[in-house]
Amino acid sequence: KRGGWALGTGLALLVVAKGKVSLAETKRKRVAIYGGTFDPPTNSHMTCASEIVNSGCADEVWIVPCGPRPDKPHLKTSAMDRYCMCQIAVNSCFAPAFPVKVLDIEAYRDTAFYTYDMLCELRDTYPDIDFSFVIGSDWLDEGRSPQSWKSLNKAWKPGMPEDQKVVVTGDQLLRDFDVLVLPRPGHVPKQLGPRLQWLRMPEDFHLIQGNLSSTQIRERLKSTGTLRDIEGLVPGGVLSYIRRSNIY
Repeated sequence: KRGGWALGTGLALLVVAKGKVSLAETKRKRVAIYGGTFDPPTNSHMTCASEIVNSGCADEVWIVPCGPRPDKPHLKTSAMDRYCMCQIAVNSCFAPAFPVKVLDIEAYRDTAFYTYDMLCELRDTYPDIDFSFVIGSDWLDEGRSPQSWKSLNKAWKPGMPEDQKVVVTGDQLLRDFDVLVLPRPGHVPKQLGPRLQWLRMPEDFHLIQGNLSSTQIRERLKSTGTLRDIEGLVPGGVLSYIRRSNIY
């Protein structure tokens, strides 16, 4: 057993030699959803995705660059550019068989999904997969919590108050989905609530962390205007994409 999570199971019928049918226990695939702006994706993002797989807490990691975010006016890079950079990063950093991929579920949307809405959409689309969501431990600081997260109010209709367009669904999210918590330096909550679990590595493994954020990359480029100053901090293909597209 690797990691600290229980494995979902189900029963499947298997046809074996001589036409006999036997029951065999099968494991449901566990997929960790790693969402973010990825503006741009950094080497640290790829390290994080790799370590989630290596921990055994998930069978696959699906990276989901968010769609347009009205609550983040500084997010100028298009969802498609960020999706393309994530694809380049994954395909240049990992072997084809390594279980990390990029999902375009938000790349073509006018606005980003709320987290719970996205997870429900994925659960409905892939009913044979158990989904979890990845957050940093900074999300558990005092005054911040996934329990405060919101979703679209499906009962809302034109003419109703605008502030009723969204409803708080964080408690429902934590009832329906597991949350994988990545340690962040200086952000250590006293305890984790139900369905929140630390990313734990197998015995004799040490978690390799990186603290390089997309914000630091953008600020450095804004300060110096020189792509040379971010070489080695983002995958080489991403650097080439930035150079050709001139998006920062």
